[in-house]
Amino acid sequence: MKWTAVDHAQKLVTQAAAWRLASLLLERPQREWHREIAQLSLEASDATLTVCAHEARQATEELYHHLFGPGGTVSPREVSYCGFEDPGRLMSQLATVYQAFSYQPRREEPIDHISVEVGFVGYLFLKEAYARQQGNSEGAVISEDVRERFRNEHVARCAAGMHKRMGDSPAYFARVLLWLLDTADLAANEGGY
Repeated sequence: MKWTAVDHAQKLVTQAAAWRLASLLLERPQREWHREIAQLSLEASDATLTVCAHEARQATEELYHHLFGPGGTVSPREVSYCGFEDPGRLMSQLATVYQAFSYQPRREEPIDHISVEVGFVGYLFLKEAYARQQGNSEGAVISEDVRERFRNEHVARCAAGMHKRMGDSPAYFARVLLWLLDTADLAANEGGY
């Protein structure tokens, strides 16, 4: 069976939904958060994330702050895992790539927060789908290349660092982080950066 451009674009949109769901699962639960999680879990069609979404029904803002807040055991920020790399340089790189793709997430977190970075990967899936639908193969390739590189260089580093510190936190947090690491490993094995 040959894949059409529409099939490929639909697959990319489904991936974008999965990444948006992963991003939401790593955000602070707020007023509409549980509803958005439930809605996106239907669109994402990823078994692991669907289980995480189900488990997240018990999530609270207090739990989030206990784990990821200023006094929490796990930092959700990539700068916490960049070793001797200059944190200002990392933040500048992130700001530059977000600006290059007109990524302006509605957020309250810093731009190196895991949920913002994961949301950017989902956004790039949408950018690629749109470019492919428009017949813009160059734009599609650029979106795909940047997405894979970003996923493997930024999201994977932050997710790996966070996962090492998770301890006995709620299972869905650790499961989402493992999902992120698995997708980065898959991309690297398929020739990503």
